[in-house]
Amino acid sequence: MIPETNAKTYKAVSVAIVGGGFGGVGAAIRLLKAGVKDLTVFERSGGVGGVWHANTYPGAACDVPSHLYSFSFAPGTEWSRRYAPQADIERYLNTLVDDFGVRPHLRCNTSVESAEFDAEVGAWHVRTSDGESRNFDLLIAACGQLSNPAIPELEGIDAFEGPTFHSANWDHDCDLTGKRIAVVGTGASAIQFVPEIAKQAGQLDIYQRSAPWIMHKFDREYPEWEKRLFRKVPARVGLSRRFFFSVFEILTYGFTNRHWVLKPMAKLSNAYRRKELGEYPKLLAKATPDYQIGCKRALFTNDWYPTLKRDNVELVHGQAPRVTATGLVDAEGVERPADVIIWGTGFQPLDFVAPMEIRGLEGRELSEVWNGRPEAYLGTTVAGFPNFFMMYGPNTNHGSGSVPYSNECQYNYILDAVERLCAGGYRYLDLEADALKRWRTEMAERSAETVWTQGGCNSWYVTDSGVNTNNWPGPWLEYKRRTQQIDVSDYRFVK
Repeated sequence: MIPETNAKTYKAVSVAIVGGGFGGVGAAIRLLKAGVKDLTVFERSGGVGGVWHANTYPGAACDVPSHLYSFSFAPGTEWSRRYAPQADIERYLNTLVDDFGVRPHLRCNTSVESAEFDAEVGAWHVRTSDGESRNFDLLIAACGQLSNPAIPELEGIDAFEGPTFHSANWDHDCDLTGKRIAVVGTGASAIQFVPEIAKQAGQLDIYQRSAPWIMHKFDREYPEWEKRLFRKVPARVGLSRRFFFSVFEILTYGFTNRHWVLKPMAKLSNAYRRKELGEYPKLLAKATPDYQIGCKRALFTNDWYPTLKRDNVELVHGQAPRVTATGLVDAEGVERPADVIIWGTGFQPLDFVAPMEIRGLEGRELSEVWNGRPEAYLGTTVAGFPNFFMMYGPNTNHGSGSVPYSNECQYNYILDAVERLCAGGYRYLDLEADALKRWRTEMAERSAETVWTQGGCNSWYVTDSGVNTNNWPGPWLEYKRRTQQIDVSDYRFVK
């Protein structure tokens, strides 16, 4: 159920939401329910879904159970599996867009190129890729942390003569049947698409810099009778949601300051690896991580190890390869021919709003203010950028949990801020610089104890200088409590 608000308070507010994924769709739903009439969701692609619209690679699926990877006010009942495939999630979000009246407010194939705050009128001047521009009272950036693909700058990369593409921009016209395929990367996307393309490939070489921690995935199909049960007995869905949330909430302590909580998880992963690869000692050695579990994202799959044992698959372990016109050269100087290169190398995690240019007070540009260290108070607001809110911003990711859950926490925080803004007749509210400084100190001190900074790995959670810019270093119930409403002392209200 969506919390009730005073719709009269919000009527005159205009809101621009950038991004049509979970964060943007949910924000639009909550704002419409609150009574906002002038609302536009700008989506650069041709449809809603965010990463679940963009990532259509074979085997794409969620690694969080479906009943938790959804909104509490709109629990899904039509999931085909416990861990929903990409098509299920995209369909779920499109259903929400239609059921909650978001579709008329949606502008697809339209990027926001820039947004500049005008302090005199208390509004954001938004310019879009179609050449239009207009003012909005509020700007919500729901671009996400994993929207811009990262391709490594390998030596010789421009010399390769065959097709190359990133998993997030899958080339469905490229026939992989019988081809010699090189996959670079063994992260969350690769462990899903590699088992699928291995069935087609003539030869598949997987280039791995460090082995991932693999957990058995307790996945299954939902038969039709069980879907009917979900529809008729909401408590069944609610019970599943609470169970998985409780498990993940316990694990948050293992990732942050009680690392011993993760020891059973590591034992299970080690046992699963030995069971699958014990008869292949060289492969077992390559597939064994050399860092603490949780330092990088732990991956859930039942297909990875069986794929590594296939006759047409080779796992190449070591530093980044060099690219030639016809293949890749590993760290030992061995060249393996390739017809196609597929990048399973993740995303640019610091691009929270890129390529959008956002200018706040005194014309300061957000990426320049951040200077390689993105930060936002509670992952949501930034000092000097009034009436600006972020969804899934800095320090709102985690090694355990569900992004839609943290999105809902942020909705409560944003709606409370907007209600106070409107009720008081203020032009804008702006985060106090001291509040952001205290937040930076808190994040640094709490991150120092986490497995992300102490686990012995390099990951997208942490910058090259060792700063945790992406993950929330605490339990999610604490985050929920702290985002129930704003602390007015943290903000400056201007009439």
